[in-house]
Amino acid sequence: MRLMFLMISLALIALGITACAGSVQVVSASSDAVMLKHTADSSGAAAREAENLCGNYSKKARFRSSHDDMGGGQRQSIYDCVPR
Repeated sequence: MRLMFLMISLALIALGITACAGSVQVVSASSDAVMLKHTADSSGAAAREAENLCGNYSKKARFRSSHDDMGGGQRQSIYDCVPR
């Protein structure tokens, strides 16, 4: 019984981690700017992803704008990749 509870708990944790990881989608990325699609409650994760993507070009991310996407509680955010 205990083992089954542990297995179910681990499965639920894994599902939660997967859901968090999938909450930010890269729409486009270049050395100039990054556009991300994400839920309103994952703005921090979007900012971290933008920082990582701009970091690929030895730059840092600077927030430009964000707007609600059509339906589904999604947002699109744009970050400029600027020199460090």
